[in-house]
Amino acid sequence: MAYGGIEGDGNPVAPSAESGDKAELKRVMTKYKKAKSRWNSWTDLWEEVYDYAVPHRESFFQESSAQRRTENIYDETAVTGLPKFASRLQLGFFPPNGRAFRLEPGPEFPDSLMNKGLQQQLDSITDLIHEGLRNSNFNSEMHEGLQDLGMGTMNMLCEEGRFQGDLHFTAVPPTNLALLSGRMDGVASWFRWNSNMDITEVKQRYPDAKYTEKMSQEQKKNPERKTNIIEATIYDEANRFADEYTYYLISETDNAILIKKVMKGRGSVPWITTRWSKSGFEVWGRGPLLQAMPAIKTLNLTVQLILENAEMAIAGSYVYDDDGVFNPDNITIQPGTFIPRSPGSSIDTLQNAGRFDVAQLVLEDMRRNVRKALFIDELDTRPNARTPLSATEVSERLADVARDMGAVAGRMQKEFLQPLVERVIHIYTKQGLIDIPKVDGREIRVVPVSPLLRAQDQQDVSDFVRFQQTVASTFGPEITPILYNQEKVVAYLASKFGIQEELLADQSQVEGNVEQLQQLMQMQGQPQQ
Repeated sequence: MAYGGIEGDGNPVAPSAESGDKAELKRVMTKYKKAKSRWNSWTDLWEEVYDYAVPHRESFFQESSAQRRTENIYDETAVTGLPKFASRLQLGFFPPNGRAFRLEPGPEFPDSLMNKGLQQQLDSITDLIHEGLRNSNFNSEMHEGLQDLGMGTMNMLCEEGRFQGDLHFTAVPPTNLALLSGRMDGVASWFRWNSNMDITEVKQRYPDAKYTEKMSQEQKKNPERKTNIIEATIYDEANRFADEYTYYLISETDNAILIKKVMKGRGSVPWITTRWSKSGFEVWGRGPLLQAMPAIKTLNLTVQLILENAEMAIAGSYVYDDDGVFNPDNITIQPGTFIPRSPGSSIDTLQNAGRFDVAQLVLEDMRRNVRKALFIDELDTRPNARTPLSATEVSERLADVARDMGAVAGRMQKEFLQPLVERVIHIYTKQGLIDIPKVDGREIRVVPVSPLLRAQDQQDVSDFVRFQQTVASTFGPEITPILYNQEKVVAYLASKFGIQEELLADQSQVEGNVEQLQQLMQMQGQPQQ
């Protein structure tokens, strides 16, 4: 499939418009108009978020490039907080130089493929996938996508790169993308449009596109004619569990299908859509920026009023006796200015009706609320604190963040991590780099090992440590070693900390190490001759 000129997978099908079958084109355009209608109902809300939090991004309405859009911003808390929110979220879910997941055998893994080195093979594939992500533009595009997730919905394209093993990611903002829900209340159809493309540029970006005879003649007459291009990826609803999609490249201006390709199998669709949270049957998500918009707007208005009050205090307002000599339209009140007046007339300052000093009392509270909504104030030091945060306090604050983001972490695992791994495995399997069973949770499962997604593992370790301390304080420390199977305890803790299996010694190696240690201790205890 070709997204933005990058060749991908899919089985080409002859365009139906050229064969005279307009019914399919009508069906696709009907879905597109339905998705566009739902998109239109959100644009006013999204544009308001863009005005206050991301003013320099592409607008939902027609505006020229590099147009100034900061007139409504008087406080930069949300503007600077959103990139920091994306950075911390990326560090928590997908550390740039760390590991985000691990492949492990599922409960239904074929017995015929079971062997002692199975986990080592899966670890090698895990390292290969992580290496492919690190060598691609994943980290930079992920940061852009997480800023969209702060508004509610992140849309990512994962495609084949220029050479074997290369991956290319594109974070697609909601400014020119419409969605439709489908099976299991998830996103099943994506519609992306470009209304400012030359008819000649279509062939350059989509080499597989096949012009109709009318379009070919039009290109020769006017090669710079603008064409409205629509890319539609639609789920095949005939079989709900077949994992089959159809990709269409449509020229709305010429009413023709230029490309049609069928994609089959898990991971075949390049789109990965993740929602922060959603309400009911809505297809678009709602992010923390939407929840914090009242505080952001109030904060901007408060700072605006403070600045206006300061301007009034500096410039001042004046009253004067109208004696026919003093004309305020011809005089600027500033230092070094001589103002003529007749004897007996006067110019006096006009006192303000009130002072706005109370605004300072609520500004910091509102800023703290905005930062807390974006999860970026947990590691900030306390006001007027003389010492930095202790390790225990940092740990507790991070644990509090993990608890607040529990539902989001589950959604990130289901809607982003799992589809991302399936997509990369699909590309690498097609290229012949790997060959493994399905990554569907039954044969092969994806185990998250990133800091935020492993919050439950950390809680399990804390519970075990507290239990051990309670037993030791109740019955004495000498009873602790006889209560546990040490080999299983070590394996349990290793799994919770993400330690690889091959680093652990088996029972025979442990007994040999203990025997060597005893011999060494005996040799050290013998007196020297």
